[in-house]
Amino acid sequence: MASPVLSLTMPTRNRPELLERALRSVVTAMASVAEQVEITVSDGSDADTSGHAVKRLLDEWPGGYRYVRNRPALPLVENMNRAAELATGEWVQQLDDDDLMLPGCGQSMIDGLRRTPPHEQVLVFGAHIVDGDGAKRREQTFEREQYLSPSEALRRLLRNSSFVREPMVIVRRAALVDTGLFEPEVGDAADTAMWVRLFSRYGVRCMPVSTCAYTIHEAAATTGMWNPGTIETLGRVFDQAVDTGVVPEREVRRWQADFINQFILAGAYRRLRVRRRAEARDVLQLFRLPAVRALGPSPKWLPVRLAFTAAAAIP
Repeated sequence: MASPVLSLTMPTRNRPELLERALRSVVTAMASVAEQVEITVSDGSDADTSGHAVKRLLDEWPGGYRYVRNRPALPLVENMNRAAELATGEWVQQLDDDDLMLPGCGQSMIDGLRRTPPHEQVLVFGAHIVDGDGAKRREQTFEREQYLSPSEALRRLLRNSSFVREPMVIVRRAALVDTGLFEPEVGDAADTAMWVRLFSRYGVRCMPVSTCAYTIHEAAATTGMWNPGTIETLGRVFDQAVDTGVVPEREVRRWQADFINQFILAGAYRRLRVRRRAEARDVLQLFRLPAVRALGPSPKWLPVRLAFTAAAAIP
């Protein structure tokens, strides 16, 4: 096939059922533009079930695909990078194996990519936020198409920990090569660190159409992401934002207070939703960390913090 317009990169490991569901969503979503789309899968699975699913679904697909099975398995961030390294398209989008593309979104995506000015490198589309069963909880989208300058893009990103979710972002492959791939040393914050580098250099164009479904699992409340180590890692990401020099440090630190407050409260909320009040109290203890206290209060999130603290205390 000719060089594709879009490469969808999919890292996976030991989740063949989810991978198959994600691949089916891509095949359906991109049916009208398949010849302009490529799928790359970097697989670290112990068994070959995922590879069989890829072959079964994609061997007759009109688009292109590339599959590798890594032995030994790569760590998470390196697996994400390997999937990106396989890409040959002009644009690259990562789709985790538990996320989905929405039916019929392919044509509007390709049209949007083709009319993006040559000097712009990053687009953010809208998303449906869904549960583990695929049921839509809400939609996160933009009211209108607009380009955000590097300083405004950073502000949106760093004041709101939910401004972008990974499958919403599409980047020119040349920009990825230029800025570098995901940083293994920042672990769970690798996507945020990537967006800091890209947004601060290129800005971002927001597109008022939802193209993907981002999955929030109830099980995510027990993954251990909300801990002092993650707070420390996020602090390093904000240090990187300061180092870009795009906005004054005092502004970045104000955004950091909002971001960290929202992040901690999101962890508490996930536990409160499933009535794990003791676990919610543990998450809220992160506000006592010296690094968090040094940021000062976040007026934006103070009412929510007070409400969650009261809810977590109810026996």
